[in-house]
Amino acid sequence: MKRLHKPLALSVALVNSGFAYAQQDTQQEPLNTQVGSQDVSALEEVVVTATKRETNLMETPISITAFSQEKLDREGLTNIKDMAQMVPNMEISMDSSQTAPVVAMRGVRSTNITELGDPSVGLHLDGIYSPRPQGAMALMFDVERVEAMRGPQGTLFGRNSTVGNVNIISKRPDFNEFDASVGIEAGRWNHQQTRGMINLPVSETFALRASFMQETRDSYLDGYYDPNQWDVRYLPEEVQNAPVYTGADEDRSLRQRERWGSGEVQELVKADPSDFYNNSDQYAFRVSALWEPSETLSWMLAYEQFQDDSAGGADTLNCDMAAQRIRKDGDGNYLDADGNISATPVPGQLGCESVYGPGADDFTVNVSVPGFLDLNIESIRSNLSWDLSEELALVYNAGWSEQVRSQHSDQDRGITGWDMSIFFRDATFTSQSHELQLQSTGSGPLQWIAGAFYFEEDNNMQGGWINSGANADYWNQPNRTLKSQAFFTQGTYALTDRLNATVGVRYTEDTKQDVGGRNMACNSDTINPQTGEACFPAWDRDAFNQLPTDYFDDAGIYTAVSDNQTKGSWDFTNYRLGLDYIINDDLMVFGYVANGFRSGGIGDVFVQYEQDPATAEYLLDDNGDRIIKERHRNTYDPEVVTTYELGSKGTYLDGSLNVMATLFYSDYEDMQAASAKGIFPYYVEERADDTGELTGEITTETQTVFQTDNIGTAVIKGLEVEFDWAPIENGRFDGYITWLDTEITSDFIYHWDFAATDLFEVDHGAATNPDNDAMKVNLKGNELAASPKLSAKLNYTHTFRFNNGFAIVPHLSYFWRDKSYHTFQNVDKHYDVFATETPDAFSDVRPAFHSVNSTLKLEAPDNKWNVEAFVYNLTDQKETYWAGGGDGVIKGPVSMPRFYGIRGNYNF
Repeated sequence: MKRLHKPLALSVALVNSGFAYAQQDTQQEPLNTQVGSQDVSALEEVVVTATKRETNLMETPISITAFSQEKLDREGLTNIKDMAQMVPNMEISMDSSQTAPVVAMRGVRSTNITELGDPSVGLHLDGIYSPRPQGAMALMFDVERVEAMRGPQGTLFGRNSTVGNVNIISKRPDFNEFDASVGIEAGRWNHQQTRGMINLPVSETFALRASFMQETRDSYLDGYYDPNQWDVRYLPEEVQNAPVYTGADEDRSLRQRERWGSGEVQELVKADPSDFYNNSDQYAFRVSALWEPSETLSWMLAYEQFQDDSAGGADTLNCDMAAQRIRKDGDGNYLDADGNISATPVPGQLGCESVYGPGADDFTVNVSVPGFLDLNIESIRSNLSWDLSEELALVYNAGWSEQVRSQHSDQDRGITGWDMSIFFRDATFTSQSHELQLQSTGSGPLQWIAGAFYFEEDNNMQGGWINSGANADYWNQPNRTLKSQAFFTQGTYALTDRLNATVGVRYTEDTKQDVGGRNMACNSDTINPQTGEACFPAWDRDAFNQLPTDYFDDAGIYTAVSDNQTKGSWDFTNYRLGLDYIINDDLMVFGYVANGFRSGGIGDVFVQYEQDPATAEYLLDDNGDRIIKERHRNTYDPEVVTTYELGSKGTYLDGSLNVMATLFYSDYEDMQAASAKGIFPYYVEERADDTGELTGEITTETQTVFQTDNIGTAVIKGLEVEFDWAPIENGRFDGYITWLDTEITSDFIYHWDFAATDLFEVDHGAATNPDNDAMKVNLKGNELAASPKLSAKLNYTHTFRFNNGFAIVPHLSYFWRDKSYHTFQNVDKHYDVFATETPDAFSDVRPAFHSVNSTLKLEAPDNKWNVEAFVYNLTDQKETYWAGGGDGVIKGPVSMPRFYGIRGNYNF
């Protein structure tokens, strides 16, 4: 039998269920998730292996939730973003512009999901660190288990496991027998999914395994293409030539009412849902090989590829909040839906029907840029394990990954006249990691691991932002790198036969650098080097729409406006100190203190030039070069979370009930917050609204950048209770209850940026001017984002087994989450500083939410085949995953409505 060479804290993760079904570890007989539903009246022992010792999960001092492929299938989970309801105190939202999930755990998250940011929750694939959040979108298929560990895991898992870690472990090839399966699934919105697996035992020492998954689904949004918007270059010819609108004036959309330069307006054209935003078109496959030439040597090598050809995601309006909006002009007069002065307030003129037309709701979107996404992720993962002796083993884990993303996405969605889009052109992220471990494998009182880690990431970010009326920006970052190296050790010593002490430490050095990076501009004042003419036809819609669709994808047309070459280095020491005590055979308690950190970072470098406030012209030196007043380098420090945790794990009611409870307290220091903010004012000459011509009037504007800052301290307190109960034969309850309390405890003077122009009723320049003290608010006492006070999950599964071997397995799942906030601004706590009469229309409150999922499975004898009907979000609840303020509305990605279908699986 092969030994499992993993340290105690790592081997805790080798469980199939948080405290549910027993299974053997990967070096023993592997779990077969295709067997029939288990019929038990008492809970089985869950065995994990710490180096050469077997330990019961209920005696393992870590807060962990894990689940098998069978449970993923039952809950309809295909990637990380769907996991939020499965794990206590874990929240996941989406940023549609970057096609990336934003993962929060115990109140801590990272909102910088660009190539400059790092996650707060580490993601590992077969133990290999995955740096980019888009990697979490890859399909989960043919997995042994998915593990979510809560609390700092940095001493062993390393990078950015500040408050937790998620590890997806794929199934290993099996030497014992040939195995294969195929599954299909069909559902609402033309949903189609296929998956398959084949395991080939080539010899007693060599085995191969191949698996795949493919999925398509139409969009659940009510999408329209709008030829009345400014940028129509990407629209099909039949949409650009859509018929003249002949309906009632009051039924026109906002863009139809404000059609640029024409008395006539055109019809909206219904989009094909198969290739519209929020559809699905993706596939993945994996090929792995396992070689064990002797009892002391094992090597597994895997190649995996993921491809997403969908249209990407889109934000939608929050209709309930938009309907509360009262619109005013610059003089404070009330306006109606058409912008005319009204004697009284007119709520709802920016509601969904006012923006999009009669019948519009939270799922309606009008765009002029069809969604396009080409996301490819390739990975190679290697694990080598070698027993050097009976007391010592060597493990070498290595991984390589490359992510390439091209994307076009509509950003204004017909909500405003500022027709905007974002694009990425073969943005490439390449990473490699190496980890060498020495592990004890003896049976003595001390079990230990020591190792070295090296990680490198090379990014080539090419992309930009198009403000279709006025200008375009380009991010030319050909060489942004991250290098991280670390040394770590952790050991657990048995002080007595019941009391164990754990000590761990890790030292990390990180270096981030930008070489040759440029921010570039294309506007009416810059010259296209390829033509010698103005780069951008500002305010000329006809000229603009004659440009090729790939015109702005070419970095060669832009003029460099800043040099982003910068570098930053940081080092940090993680530690973990813990005790665990086995009170009796059914109860253990544990406690620890540990810290986690998220690395510091670099940002774009912006230059402030000297200007003449009377003319808005740049002042020049004797050589004719602009005089630099100041360079703004956005380098920020690491954030640190120190956690104190007490927990217990007990078995009760004659072995039918397992309960795991954890009470924790965290000090959160030097919090990193990413947002768009003004960094310096400058002078511009105003243009006329109707013609775009210069007026001679000089006003002050602000250079606005997306940057990360260290903003202060917070305290996080929480309780997590997980349970697994088999009260009757063949019936099983499991779930959790959580409590979470978060508070910003330091004075946090913040320049307000959430729906700032609407809440304060000022223009963009005043809202973003960093010298405008009226926009600064002390957020001390606010709650952290995505931190509901209470949440609960309850599952019940029952197996009706018949004499002929068939079984019927109904499953019911209920999830509830208390209200919380989308951002740390907590709008409703600061109503006294806002000017608007309707601050509720711009709230960042995330309402309480609940959902019900249900499945009904029919299993053939020995589970040769099975058929399962499913309904997710049975009560058709609506949830907004993210809140963005501005343009007079609140918007964000919206959850999928009721989804139902049927799936089947056949095992060969």
